[in-house]
Amino acid sequence: MNQQQDKRDAIVETHGGTVWRIALSRTQKEDAAEDVFQEVFLRLFEKEREFDSDEHCKAWLIRTTMICCKRYRSVAFRNATISLEEVSAILCTPEEDSVLFHTLLSLPEKYRLPIQLYFMEGMDAEVAAKALGLRLGTFRVRLTRGKSLLKEALKGEGIDV
Repeated sequence: MNQQQDKRDAIVETHGGTVWRIALSRTQKEDAAEDVFQEVFLRLFEKEREFDSDEHCKAWLIRTTMICCKRYRSVAFRNATISLEEVSAILCTPEEDSVLFHTLLSLPEKYRLPIQLYFMEGMDAEVAAKALGLRLGTFRVRLTRGKSLLKEALKGEGIDV
């Protein structure tokens, strides 16, 4: 195996989960998420891209995933969705299989994605905002509102946060 292939494998290993989770979260369909996943990495590897850092690579992958999802969702005949239970069964590891994760999936996308990137993926607010194509202030407002919505929803589940 050559050095270029090793580099590609490392990128997929490191960031594949993030791309998959975002694609599944946005498309709500496993086959669509697979298509988006493949398209994102195909775009990455078609051209020899050089990134300043691993965070720059991650931000590019997230932004490209969102663009591919938007393109996928714009096709009118792709309207069948899977339930939140099916999404969580695909996405969840045993630690994530919780009321918190299911509640997060029920939030509107504009609040769910900032929470996912900031808390679950551990991205810096500035990098996550850039990846989502938002101003930093807008990102922070959505993050704060998302946390409030999550807290309220969890109170409804009998969990005091």
